[in-house]
Amino acid sequence: MNQKKEYTIMIVDDQEMNLKLMSNLLTISGFNVIVAEDGEMAFEKLKDGLPDLILLDVLMPGVNGFETCRRLQSSENTKNIPVIFMTSISESKEKIRGLKLGAVDYIVKPFKAEELLARINIHIRLQEEIKERTKAEVELQKAKVELEERVKERTAELSQSLANLQETQIQLIKSEQMSSIGELITGIAHELNNPVSIVVGNITLAETYLQAIINHIKLYQKEFPNPGSIIEKDVEKMDIDFLIEELPKMLSSIKLASDRISETSVSLRSFGRADSMSKVPFDINDALDSNLKILQHRLKANHQRPEIEIVKNYGDLPKINCYPHALNQVFINLLVNAINSLEEYNNKKNLTYHEILQNPNCITITTSVIESSEVVIVIADNGLGMLAHLKDKLFEVVEGAKTGNKINRLDLSLNHLIIVERHRGKLECNSLTQQGKEFVIKLPI
Repeated sequence: MNQKKEYTIMIVDDQEMNLKLMSNLLTISGFNVIVAEDGEMAFEKLKDGLPDLILLDVLMPGVNGFETCRRLQSSENTKNIPVIFMTSISESKEKIRGLKLGAVDYIVKPFKAEELLARINIHIRLQEEIKERTKAEVELQKAKVELEERVKERTAELSQSLANLQETQIQLIKSEQMSSIGELITGIAHELNNPVSIVVGNITLAETYLQAIINHIKLYQKEFPNPGSIIEKDVEKMDIDFLIEELPKMLSSIKLASDRISETSVSLRSFGRADSMSKVPFDINDALDSNLKILQHRLKANHQRPEIEIVKNYGDLPKINCYPHALNQVFINLLVNAINSLEEYNNKKNLTYHEILQNPNCITITTSVIESSEVVIVIADNGLGMLAHLKDKLFEVVEGAKTGNKINRLDLSLNHLIIVERHRGKLECNSLTQQGKEFVIKLPI
């Protein structure tokens, strides 16, 4: 049977006649042939290239076939080369010994050419199948690793997409909520504005009319110093002098209250105004004042504490391009958080009304410009400070979670999204040295 000369056989035998005989047979059969007369020569020739199969004589001087086989099996480079022992010994014990050392087959001398070639071809085919299977396993393992990597990458992409979707959903939900609240507030403000305008207008007229009546009464008193007993008794009964003095004061108080309602209505309309699709010029200081007026009911004195003091350190700010509705949402959230922090501080310390009066609850609002590039808004309170282990987690989105001092982390996370994501600004929270905390907002002009 002729073979293409793509397979190489090494023959190791100390008998020159055997070497020539087998070398000629294998060459004629189409194999490349390497010959070695002993084990040492075989290892030297293996340095130049590895054969596909080794025919190894058992009985050789020096390094015999068993030792040669053992050394072949102990080397990483040669352990996979099939070894067929050639021997005149037919004892089973010797065959078992050779097979245990790693040989794949045994041929007993003298052998037939057909048998030798048949066994060589069988083991070469087996070796090729082993190589192909090993290659397939390697490729399969590689494909498995690549698939796992792709799955990991895809999982990471999906996780990021899910996180982005959740963030977007939170923004949309909050935006829809605030939009609905804004529409409601605008409607309420509009409904308040009409009757308030009537009240304010009528009070002004009432003051004019009342003053005219008072002047007329005083004229009567001057022209008729003796009005008669009936009128004198009625004057005394009605205490006209007191009414003349107090009525203008009452109208003034009503007018002041009406003005407060009117200002609150304007602030509500400003807060409830829907955002435009693009940024618009916005006055930060005016917005802060509007939000303070909205929260006046929370700031004023009650039976538990005196009025919360508001300290304004407003700088000369330019109008900045922003989304007004979103920024108003941030300001109202931070001011409410400051009020909550002060009230909880009072409760935790069990402070009396008098003790709070001695050390008033205070919210300080500071605005300034840094190098004509950033507007800085600082909202500080002298209530509860920020616990160190909560500071890093403050802006995480955990709906309904509390930090331990009534700061809603969902609101703060949305504040963070509005300032950082929508306006490319910065939002920080710092504990103050003595007492309390501050939120620092930095917005690009």
